[in-house]
Amino acid sequence: MLIPSPYPQSVLAPLDIIKLVGFATGAALHLYLCRMLFNRYGLRGSQRVLLSLGFVLGLWHLGNFAVTIYELLDFEMAGWWRKSANVVAYSALAFLPPLLAHAHFKLLDWFDPKTPKRLLKPLAWLGYVPCAVLPWAIARLWQEPYAPPIEKLGVLLLPFIVWFVFIFLECAAIDWRLSKVWQAQRERQFFKTFAATMLASAALFLLTYVVGARHWGALGRYLDLLAKLSSIAPTAIVAYYIYRYRYFELVLRQSVLYAVLAAAVMMTYIYGIRRFSLLMQERYGLRSDVVEALLILVLLALAEPLRRVTEMYLRRLFRREVGLYRELVEQVGAASTSLGKLTQFIAFAEHRLREALELKEVQIIASAQAQDVAAEFCRLAEQRQLTQIEEVQQLARLGAIACYALWREGRVVGLLLVRGNEQQLTAEKREVLTVLSGHLAAAIENCQLLEEKVKLEQELSESARLAALGQMAATIAHEVKNPLSAIKSIAQVMREDEAVSREYGRDLDLITGEADRLSRSVSQLLSFSRPSVLAAAPASLRATVDETLALTRNELNERSVRVELDLQTDPQLTGETIAALKEILLNLLLNAAQAIKHDGVITLSSAQPRADTWQFSVCDDGPGVPAELQAKIFEPFFTTKQRGTGLGLAIVARRVRELGGTIKVQSPVENGRGVRFILEFPAPPSVLK
Repeated sequence: MLIPSPYPQSVLAPLDIIKLVGFATGAALHLYLCRMLFNRYGLRGSQRVLLSLGFVLGLWHLGNFAVTIYELLDFEMAGWWRKSANVVAYSALAFLPPLLAHAHFKLLDWFDPKTPKRLLKPLAWLGYVPCAVLPWAIARLWQEPYAPPIEKLGVLLLPFIVWFVFIFLECAAIDWRLSKVWQAQRERQFFKTFAATMLASAALFLLTYVVGARHWGALGRYLDLLAKLSSIAPTAIVAYYIYRYRYFELVLRQSVLYAVLAAAVMMTYIYGIRRFSLLMQERYGLRSDVVEALLILVLLALAEPLRRVTEMYLRRLFRREVGLYRELVEQVGAASTSLGKLTQFIAFAEHRLREALELKEVQIIASAQAQDVAAEFCRLAEQRQLTQIEEVQQLARLGAIACYALWREGRVVGLLLVRGNEQQLTAEKREVLTVLSGHLAAAIENCQLLEEKVKLEQELSESARLAALGQMAATIAHEVKNPLSAIKSIAQVMREDEAVSREYGRDLDLITGEADRLSRSVSQLLSFSRPSVLAAAPASLRATVDETLALTRNELNERSVRVELDLQTDPQLTGETIAALKEILLNLLLNAAQAIKHDGVITLSSAQPRADTWQFSVCDDGPGVPAELQAKIFEPFFTTKQRGTGLGLAIVARRVRELGGTIKVQSPVENGRGVRFILEFPAPPSVLK
């Protein structure tokens, strides 16, 4: 039944205009978003629920739009039109609550790792149970005589509204939960706004259909229409975020905004210009068509300024985002110069990328520091000329959702990995990372060049310092070693005198021991100041080890330290290697014996892990080296002993470098104790059988 309108037949009532434009906008908006989602993802399982939700919302508004057209045009001969439209609208409405809940469960599954996943699917399908009464409802709507759906389905109204309100509250709770999960302010605000919209919709439905506000005359009719159009609000929020931030990797074209603007102009014409011109004709006798033409000219005159204002607003929307990315590029370039150290730059760049692009985790791996899987993918990207690794299995091995190769002058200098939820990495962010990868590559190379420059300067400074130290050591050796030899000789002669030895023997032994200690310290200082050692005669590794053990036998026996050999390979060594290895082994044996103090085992072993290298290790069962000190033990003059020079391990590291090898420290070795020094040298000659 149509309600008599107080307006002339040629003028639509405000309620009719809102119905016409509102339902048309709702149908067009939801179906347009559905088409975008389908074109982007198809019927993929994870997006199917969102697609179905948008589709039933579009059908709901489309059905109501058809009913509104029927009422405005008063089709006396087409009653089936109205019944068919109601069947479409209310069939779609029946599926709206379960699909809304199902979509929120999907969001919970995607974004909240703490949610018990096993409960979500049963709860989602349980929501569809009330749809079992839909065939009965459709039959009631099709029966004659015609009556508004809310009257024909009155028996289901209260249960349906309670069900709908419960779903709204449930979705609001899920949205609020999701707003706490996200760290990015944009997503948190998105879900908070959604939660508020769900709560407002629940309150509107309770007020309109439970309290009975729909019976409050004109206000009730507007509230009823507002409840029917309430789904446009959350969809408009989604459309805004798609347009502004490309949510779901969708692009909302500006033509859609201009279409919305055209709808607003149409409402202005129908409700404003047309009504005003008829009013002028009725009151003042002015011709309505002339007034209408003049007002249309005014509207056309305002169209250009309105377009400019719209475009200015759109530019303002993107200006901040573009400025943010430009600032990000500038900060990355500046940081590579100001920070200098590669590790500091990488930490800064990772933090800024996470913060600016609102990503969960970003990792930058320089190829020089890459190990295992990362090193393998650096080589793979370089071999295949890949700018981005996209294969799912390869990304799974890296534990990432995206991987970008950082290219610089024809070579890969590193990898940029993004981890977290794939929904966060929109197409816009991917484009920014693609562009930014070139700047990161240049910045990494810049940091490496600066580090090499600093290292070279340090080496030059170290060389100058060692030259001065060598000169000083030579002076000390001349001025100190001769007096020390004299002191030791006198003490030994006095020790042979029985009378003196009986009274001063202990003191003479102390003098002799201290003279030996000072002599060793001076020798270490001289050894460290020399750039290399004199070559010896070629020999095997076993012969070199035996000769060095003979030199340390007395001190090892005094401390009851046992030496075990496990020489699985016995290469023939050159004279230069033997001379350096003797000094290396001597220092490591003394260092191990001093660490054990009493009763322990030192294991010397050799192996050939690869054809082009051979390995030698010294392992003891002493207390070990704390993790925080392992990076410092090879520094000159660093010692934890009360009476040490701190040069023993520094000499070892230097001699290893001179031989082109590497040294690594491993501690603890077993049961929380022990330390193992692993020396690796290149290109061994033949191995003695």
